[in-house]
Amino acid sequence: MSKRTKAVVTAVIVIIALIAAACIYGYVSGQKTPGQTDQPGQTVEPDMPNQPDIPDDQKTPDDTEEDPVQPENPNPSGGESVVVYVPDEQGETLTPVGTDAVDDSDQALVDALIAAGSLPEGAAVQSSSTADGVLTLDMNAVYGDAVRSSGTTGESLLIYSLVNTFVQARGVNSVLITVDGAPLESGHEIYDYPLEATS
Repeated sequence: MSKRTKAVVTAVIVIIALIAAACIYGYVSGQKTPGQTDQPGQTVEPDMPNQPDIPDDQKTPDDTEEDPVQPENPNPSGGESVVVYVPDEQGETLTPVGTDAVDDSDQALVDALIAAGSLPEGAAVQSSSTADGVLTLDMNAVYGDAVRSSGTTGESLLIYSLVNTFVQARGVNSVLITVDGAPLESGHEIYDYPLEATS
C-alpha cells in the first residue's frame, strides 16, 4: 500500500472518529435529567403513572362539606324504624327522634308518639285518607280533649308532633286533623285547614 493510500485511509478513519465523537457528544448533551427544563429556575413535576386521573364527579367530597342532620338514635333496636317528633327538654320546640314501631300503620305511628311522650295515652287514629298531597287524619276524642286542655304552647306541640311525624312518614305536603269527623277545635282556633310541617 502506498504512502498516499495510507494517508487517505488514515484521514477517513480520523473523520469517522470525529463524526462519531460529535454524535455521541450531541446525544449526551441533549439528554435532560428529571426535573430539568430549558429555562433555569423552573422544575417539571415528574410523571406519576401509578395515579390515574379521577373524574370530578367521583372525587371524595371536601372535608369542609357538612353532613346532613340526622335524627337522634335513628333505629335503636333494628325493628320497623320511624321518625317521630317530640318536644325538647324545655317543651318549646320539636325534635326528630328515631324509634321503632310495631308496623307501618297510622296507629303504630301514634303509639310511637305516645311512647315518646308527645301524645296522651289513649289517643287513637279512627281513619285516614290522602288526596292531592293532603292527609286527612281523623283522631278520637282523647286527642281532641288533650288539645283543648293545653295552653297555647302545649296545643302547638300536640298538633305539630302529629303533623310533622305524618308528613315525614307518609311523604305528604300537609295534614288536616279532624276529631270524630269534625274539624279540630282548640278553644283558641278551629283547624279546618291542612297544616304543613314546621321546621
